[in-house]
Amino acid sequence: MVILFLPTMVVFANVPSVLSITRRTESGNTIIDVKVSHSDPSSTHYISQISLDLDGATKTFMDLPKATTTEATYSLNIGVANPKSIKAQAFCNIHGAGTFYSEGETGGTSGGGGIPAYPSEAIIGGTLLGVAVLHSIAKRRVRAAHASMLTHNGF
Repeated sequence: MVILFLPTMVVFANVPSVLSITRRTESGNTIIDVKVSHSDPSSTHYISQISLDLDGATKTFMDLPKATTTEATYSLNIGVANPKSIKAQAFCNIHGAGTFYSEGETGGTSGGGGIPAYPSEAIIGGTLLGVAVLHSIAKRRVRAAHASMLTHNGF
């Protein structure tokens, strides 16, 4: 049995990134505006949820409007709560979660989640290695069969 290993690396393509968190009060409720960056949004590739960490308690918002631009702001009503600290994390329906971003941070980055990437060089190299190994095995079997036939026939 031949086992091939393709070299891989983790990339963060399309993992959402929280860019900023701002809060405001509206009719006695605290509204958290979470600005998110997400590449190539569409009706089938979108931010599926945002989780807020409010002083250690998590509140998740689902059924968000699907963004049509790479940057979108989601206004999330947390009621009358006025937390001291807020962290936000956005989730892509395909690529998973970005990292938590804290209120007051500068420049959100994608660092969590991630999907495996197979660079073309690794695919080509792995394929060539696999072909070479299979060729070597086949060549040995042919030689062994040929030697067995010669021995069997008295040569």
